[in-house]
Amino acid sequence: MDATRAGVGSDPLAQINVTRLRTELRAVQALGTSGGAFGACQVSAEIRQAYRTALQARDEAAAYLHGNRDWSTEDLAEAICGHREHERRARLVAEWSTAPQHLYDAGHELLRRQQVASALRDLLSDARAIAVRHLREAELVLPADPLARAHKAQDVVRFCTYHLDTVAANRNLYAANLVVHHEWDLDEIAELADTEPQSIEEAFDAARAHPPSDADSRSVRELAAIAAAIAVRQRHWEAVRREAIAECLAAGVDADLIAVHAGS
Repeated sequence: MDATRAGVGSDPLAQINVTRLRTELRAVQALGTSGGAFGACQVSAEIRQAYRTALQARDEAAAYLHGNRDWSTEDLAEAICGHREHERRARLVAEWSTAPQHLYDAGHELLRRQQVASALRDLLSDARAIAVRHLREAELVLPADPLARAHKAQDVVRFCTYHLDTVAANRNLYAANLVVHHEWDLDEIAELADTEPQSIEEAFDAARAHPPSDADSRSVRELAAIAAAIAVRQRHWEAVRREAIAECLAAGVDADLIAVHAGS
């Protein structure tokens, strides 16, 4: 499914190509565990950016219909969520967003933009699931030389640390959004996120500046799973690094040289 529409130069979804993103994800999946894990994370970041664009466009259409076409928030909830009882969420979305001055065929546009957003959301779940699966199964061929092995392990640990920090920050932000915009219980969402409540509280200010449509309990669960999988790999490679350093020391390799290549 492409989001482009011929002849509509101002279409906010014109640059989104769901088919291309799906093809990229299949290519990453075919890489196998060695190259696929963080490749899937990178593709998921691109999908997430497209998804946020689609959500913003959908929210603007909702705000236009609510403010200019007298759609009730129950009507919006039915179009967005499929359930009129989700009125509060639809109201938050409409009140937060800035409506365009004019939107041709606005009712159709809302449904079209929601359809694109839903397709991207499902694709995002697929990408994250691939990342978790590859992370759990990933293997790397290690050098036989212990100093080279320690250096390789240190590189992987640093790589894992960077991605773990990024994933955890996003997880905490989405969790905080559920609390500050949608009145979720902090302890409940902290359990879902598999983190401490304080970590989510620290993201409250940032969450208040983000749209309420960013609240997504499915993302919290998915990112928690990715964070847990990365943490396991990080601990594994830290153990590999320590064992390689011990082997180097036992072989009489200079400690300063080890520190240069593999840290202390």
